[in-house]
Amino acid sequence: MDKELAQKLMEIKGECRGITIKTDWDYIFRIKGREGVKKIEEKMAELGYPLKYEEIKTMDFYPIGYDAISILLIKEIFNFTEKDLENMGREETKSSLFFRLLIRYLISLKTFAKEVPKTWKKHYTIGDLEISEIDEKNKYAVLKLKDFSLHPEFCQILKGYFAETLKILTGASEVICKETKCTFKGDSEHEFYLTWK
Repeated sequence: MDKELAQKLMEIKGECRGITIKTDWDYIFRIKGREGVKKIEEKMAELGYPLKYEEIKTMDFYPIGYDAISILLIKEIFNFTEKDLENMGREETKSSLFFRLLIRYLISLKTFAKEVPKTWKKHYTIGDLEISEIDEKNKYAVLKLKDFSLHPEFCQILKGYFAETLKILTGASEVICKETKCTFKGDSEHEFYLTWK
């Protein structure tokens, strides 16, 4: 990660709530301790976008570039693979405010599907997330994310996040999430295909 890439990411239009950044840093704090978080803080400052873990206000909005830079630094500093990022997304599901807000509506998968777009909008000022298909009998669901292109690494976190959410919702023993469309591969939207058993 260099200053040029950081500046490019900061030019992405849109904002995210501090909770989206804090949740990633919380995960690093759990597995790498305060020293791990300090490494991210130092690198953010070097790039010209200082941010302190304890000062992130969870309900305030931040330029969405901070989220992208943070994710890329986590990958770089801790040598995370795509699978590691996916696992991070899975772990974050268990502790994030985003998930806790969704859990209130867990009467059924159909009710959950109706609440997903509203909950996304509470956390991001760009993008539209929807569950376009749910087939409980054949155990699959399709999620679409439109008008949102942060960075390909963010897709890995979403895969883990969506898979773990559906696992908790359905009580499944396993959920597999595949990104079948991606704006970074020339598609007009992101599409995630989830199956469970």
